[in-house]
Amino acid sequence: MDRRHWLLLLAAIACIAGLVLWIGEIDLGMEESIAPGSAPASAPAPTAPAQP
Repeated sequence: MDRRHWLLLLAAIACIAGLVLWIGEIDLGMEESIAPGSAPASAPAPTAPAQP
């Protein structure tokens, strides 16, 4: 393999590594957004009307 092929191989590996890191970052971001502690609070229960 000549120098040009090695450069193309390195560029391809760099692109694949970038995609893997990008997908991993998206996955981590999704895990943080759906973490159990970040669920929205439910609406408070309705209260009974005051008795006269």
